[in-house]
This record gives sequence, structure tokens and C-alpha cells, in this order.
Amino acid sequence: TIVQLQLLFTRACVHEVQRFANILSNNVLRETVRDTIVGGHKIPSGTMVNADIHHVMALDPLFVDPKEFRPERYLTKDGKTLRKDLIDRTIPFSIGKRACAGESLARVELFLCLASMVQHYRILPCAGADIDLEPIPRGILSPKDQNVRLEKAF
Repeated sequence: TIVQLQLLFTRACVHEVQRFANILSNNVLRETVRDTIVGGHKIPSGTMVNADIHHVMALDPLFVDPKEFRPERYLTKDGKTLRKDLIDRTIPFSIGKRACAGESLARVELFLCLASMVQHYRILPCAGADIDLEPIPRGILSPKDQNVRLEKAF
């Protein structure tokens, strides 16, 4: 149905928002517990390491045109399902046993908030205003001030 496809696109939008400008660009610092080699580089035990989640997702070759906001990238060509290969590479909550414990709750809340917002309003730029999607890095990624207008959706 049309509603199911709209909800699928909303899910794709949530994934793209998190890939494009995840609130945390860097993961929590971790300390290595033993010497290890990553990508040919030796990392001694006791080294503080950090996963730069934002750049991991921006540099992944599966994300064509990573600086463009394109939720449709998460949909299959027929638009009826989500692309699992891209979803698996979208890691806003990190991966593995140290991933965010609140991931499930955060995903549901983000989806419900976005779906409710676009169900009731159209979010548009003000006349003559451009929307700048480049975030401001401040420990967390913050949006730039934008001039937008809200119109009732119905």
C-alpha cells in the first residue's frame, strides 16, 4: 500500500540522517588491552583509540556521493524494500559488544518523531533561503541555524 511505501521511505530517511550527520561523529575512547595490528599499523597495548564513525560511513565505497543527502539510496531499485547491505554498513551506534545499549529505543524514537513531524507538517526553506546540511562539529555534530517554515501537511 501507499502507506507502507511511505513508512519505508521514512525508515530510509532515518538511516540517511544517521549516516549523513550522526549526532556523535566519534565513538567513546577505548584503550587497547594488548598489542595489535590494524591495517598494517602496530597499535601498542594501552593506546587510546577512537572510531570516527562519521568518516567511516562517509568513506565507505558503498555510499555513492556520500556528501549528498539521498534517502532513496537505502531503497532497492523497485522501492519496495530496504537495502540490507547499506543498513549493515550504517553504524551510528557503533558495532560489536561495545555498541550503544540504547540503540533499539533510539531508533524507535527517531522514527516516531520524524514520522509524526512529516505527517503533520511540510518543512520548507523560507523564501530565498538555502538549506546548508553541513553539520558543525563540536564533539557532537550540531546543525547550522536554518530559516525554515512549517506548513500544515493537509
